[in-house]
Amino acid sequence: MDNKETSKLLIVDSMALLFRGFFATSQFGKIMQTKDGLYTNALYQYTKYLMDAVKTFSPSHIVCAIDMGKKTFRNGLYPEYKANRGEPPMELIPQFDVLQELIAAFDIPVIGIEGYEADDVIGTLAKKHANEDVHVYILTGDGDALQLLDHHISVIMMKKGFGNYQMIQLEDLPSVKGVDSPEQIIELKGLMGDTADNIPGCPSVGPKTALRLLDSHKTIDGVYANIDEINGKLKQTLLDNKNQVYLSRQLATINLSVPIECNLDQCKYQFNVDKVHSMLDKLEFQSLKKWFA
Repeated sequence: MDNKETSKLLIVDSMALLFRGFFATSQFGKIMQTKDGLYTNALYQYTKYLMDAVKTFSPSHIVCAIDMGKKTFRNGLYPEYKANRGEPPMELIPQFDVLQELIAAFDIPVIGIEGYEADDVIGTLAKKHANEDVHVYILTGDGDALQLLDHHISVIMMKKGFGNYQMIQLEDLPSVKGVDSPEQIIELKGLMGDTADNIPGCPSVGPKTALRLLDSHKTIDGVYANIDEINGKLKQTLLDNKNQVYLSRQLATINLSVPIECNLDQCKYQFNVDKVHSMLDKLEFQSLKKWFA
């Protein structure tokens, strides 16, 4: 009998964690700096988040995903995509570059591909590696990742408060989001849009209306195939904005075909204590060294 233990691959949405770490500390005025003037509060909190997740979920393998630049293929489809977002805080910007060095100190692969978002990297990696022998866990604070759920992929949603997680499995979708399948996460966003990413959706269609349409027609294709069953202003609004709805669905869809070369062996979690301590010394994170005694 084969008693081979299932590997646990943790895919970390590093941009989500870094931003979360910055705002979690800066709102209380805790903008840490080294003696040389490098801002480090986001990096400090990121390290704590990462180590707490490792302690909590005991992954055998880890890989981190990052964004590479502001523009992606989605801006080619819709120039206004994420155009509503302002510049990152001045104190956060220099921490982006150091993040890769910090992750490398743990001998964890960090992957970012020009023209794609971290979500696309996460989705490609998750679908590539998930199988009966490897269960994938996605650590994020972004609900977009729920479209990636399957029997071998779970989403660990970071909630308010340190060490507060919601583990979401495929079977949890109806109770968590009110949809029947991961694919309907995309359909939902196509209909209602997403103000955070400046995805337009259909005007006047909010979460309740979008869920009602999907409950009846399952997909956006189904909505338009049965448009005559929809009455009043909603029917005309959907017809007037059909192209925009389909564009929104396209923008909301995570790309699962990013050109990535990363095999599972490269993600094996094993670090050199001296190397980690050296990086923590450089960042003056003395209080974190106890995690790696």
